[in-house]
Amino acid sequence: MSHYITTHDATGKAVFSHASGTRESHQVPSGSIQVVASTHNTPLDLSSEADIEQYKIDRTQSLFLSSRVITPDKGTSALVTVLNPGEEWPMHRTMTFDVVYMLEGVVELHLDSGEKRVVRAGDSVTQRGTKHKWVNVTPDGRVAKWIVFAQAAGDVVRAGGKSLSNEWD
Repeated sequence: MSHYITTHDATGKAVFSHASGTRESHQVPSGSIQVVASTHNTPLDLSSEADIEQYKIDRTQSLFLSSRVITPDKGTSALVTVLNPGEEWPMHRTMTFDVVYMLEGVVELHLDSGEKRVVRAGDSVTQRGTKHKWVNVTPDGRVAKWIVFAQAAGDVVRAGGKSLSNEWD
């Protein structure tokens, strides 16, 4: 699949960046993750192409994914996540504000409170540093696929008198 990045030329006109190319798919035990875009700070300075240079590294080296964090510490990420048939992501919490849009398939979203919802293609979820897991319940043995737009949050979330941080079961 192609990936196009726009930027500006020396005259201020919009152009396609030479950094455009293909996305790398990083295999994980239950499926795969592709880094579509990433930044390492906000607000972002679009006057230079430093963000594009960093993204070229992020998309090929799984960077923050290897540490089980879905976004750089002070940045953002857009990820395409594929969950294989019948698989699940373990219960986890990331210190991020996530907007999830389901592209295909059906998943159950389980929260650590015991609540769950069925999320279908076209549905969206906003997560606010909550502990959760995804279970692929798509009929006919198909994958579930969604895109995540994630913004790094503070180091901890304070809720119910507790300090909550990144965790994976």
